[in-house]
Amino acid sequence: MEMVDLFISYSRTDRDMVRRLADAVTALGYVVWWDEELPAHLSYGEVITEKIVEAKATLVVWSRDSAASEWVRAEADMARTQKKLIQTAIDDCAPPLPFNQIQYASLRDWTGEADHSGWRKVRNSLAALCGPAPVEAERAPVTPPATILPPAAVYQPPRRPRSRSRANRVAVVTIAASLAVILTVGGLVLLKGPPAASARAAETPALIVPAAVPAVPAPAPNPPKAVIEVPRQGMDESGEVQASDEDNQPEPPQDDY
Repeated sequence: MEMVDLFISYSRTDRDMVRRLADAVTALGYVVWWDEELPAHLSYGEVITEKIVEAKATLVVWSRDSAASEWVRAEADMARTQKKLIQTAIDDCAPPLPFNQIQYASLRDWTGEADHSGWRKVRNSLAALCGPAPVEAERAPVTPPATILPPAAVYQPPRRPRSRSRANRVAVVTIAASLAVILTVGGLVLLKGPPAASARAAETPALIVPAAVPAVPAPAPNPPKAVIEVPRQGMDESGEVQASDEDNQPEPPQDDY
């Protein structure tokens, strides 16, 4: 025997509206039972009690006539006790006491529209009490489960001993620092010159170049002096010069004027 999802409680004067409502619920894939399917050989009370207990939810259609029915009130009270009551109103009559303490969906102007606000409330209550609509679940696209691929193997080169790699890193850093210092000092030397040469250049006074002196012509050489040779007079053995005959002659007399 098929399990019943929804039991509908109503007044016979509202049969046309209830049939439309039952067809809409059946179209969603739910199993609906209402007294139109009551067997002729069974007691009405026994069947109603059995179906309310069996059903996952009970939909009560309130109207002026159903609010005045003791059977509808008794069925609504049983569903409320089992916490599976869904209430609708198809005219301006609200649920009577004590059922007015529970929310209801107004279907007074509903003619079968899927986007009607009251019908959406009924569908949400059915999904909460009976589960998602089977037809909508079949129409929903099935998302295949995501395939999780194993992680690709990553090549890892063999590790070197820590001591060597650390020593290599220290050596590389030291060499790089030394090269940086050498390049820095070399650049400063090229820009400023050697420091010793600069200091010596600062201490050495500048050479004073004398002004050009006009050339003085060299004096003409003196002509050689004439040498007068004096004839040597006769000398005696003692070395004295002997007077010649001319020296012994008297000087001529001077005239006195």
